[in-house]
Amino acid sequence: MFMLLGLFACDTPKGYVIQAKLTGFPDSTLFYLDDLQSRLTVDSARLIGGQLRMEGSFSEEPCRMRFGAVLKSSIVFLDMMIGNEKITISGDLSDFPYYVNVAGSKYHDQYIDFEKVSLPYRLQQDSLLKMCRAMSAEERNTPRWIQAMETGKEISLRMDSVKTDYLFLHPDTYPSLVYLGQKMFDLSKDTVKMLFDQMSEELQSSSFANPVRTYIQSPSIAVGDPFLDFEAEDQNGNRVRLSDFVGKEGKYLLLDFTHCWCNPCMVAAKEMRQMVDTYSDSLRIVSFSMDAKRDDWETSLQRDSVCWISLWSDEQLNTQAVSIPYQVRSYPTFFVIDPQGVIIHKWIGFGPGFFEKNIGWLKNK
Repeated sequence: MFMLLGLFACDTPKGYVIQAKLTGFPDSTLFYLDDLQSRLTVDSARLIGGQLRMEGSFSEEPCRMRFGAVLKSSIVFLDMMIGNEKITISGDLSDFPYYVNVAGSKYHDQYIDFEKVSLPYRLQQDSLLKMCRAMSAEERNTPRWIQAMETGKEISLRMDSVKTDYLFLHPDTYPSLVYLGQKMFDLSKDTVKMLFDQMSEELQSSSFANPVRTYIQSPSIAVGDPFLDFEAEDQNGNRVRLSDFVGKEGKYLLLDFTHCWCNPCMVAAKEMRQMVDTYSDSLRIVSFSMDAKRDDWETSLQRDSVCWISLWSDEQLNTQAVSIPYQVRSYPTFFVIDPQGVIIHKWIGFGPGFFEKNIGWLKNK
């Protein structure tokens, strides 16, 4: 009998169960559970009579998840760090995103402990954002607007400071590991390695550790350095290397790190289409898509009428082996590589007239 009970216990599937009791939402509101790392929806359920249930299994734990719904006038969400656990969520619509009660997850308890140090600054940011949104178009670029922008920068710096303090005091937690992956470009490699070495084997073997390990082990590429080669797939399904295009026909190369849902990237794509002809004698364009999903990359190819070389890698999500050596923090990020393979310029962001201002000199090459 005991042997049979043991067998039955082993056959019981191990997974997550999320039970939510929520008020203030319309009945039948559809809630989603999205993976913040892969940006894929892993589960969904409707709120019936103020309750819902989600059940499934994570192949790896913990996971950074966003639990939320799209309402008529807003999007409400709650960010969590959870595993294959029995989790209860309770609260009112007005409690989102900071005051919803989440119980039953040891991983989320760590996450809350980490996030609470920055909560006062998040609330200040939300208040400031609400004020800015209420400003009319005429109030933009006025002293009041400029002061609001400066205040926002100060709040961000303070929030970053308290999170960094937490990281140094409590390095051996999953939230600290995630934050180290976000913060590492601002720290020396020796410091990053020192913090990483204080983490347990469990943390170091998780997927959250991959970007940190890549940063520690990879060279950091800066202006004046030779480009770092990488392999990826182009829009025709071919496996190619960046070196296949650098210096060919004596041309310069514009390397563009982009993302499907990045608005400045979409605007930049319009000008890049024109550049294909304008700079055809002196410049070749290669974009690298930072999209986690292949579908998003393919969507951007069609939507933006991409007529230059575009690359994507299914390994980028896990290792970030392409973007980390180039220290890509945001999108778009541009590099100009000369015909000898040396990086001569780097820019972050995009605005009207950007290319004319920064690489207009290539027209005469």
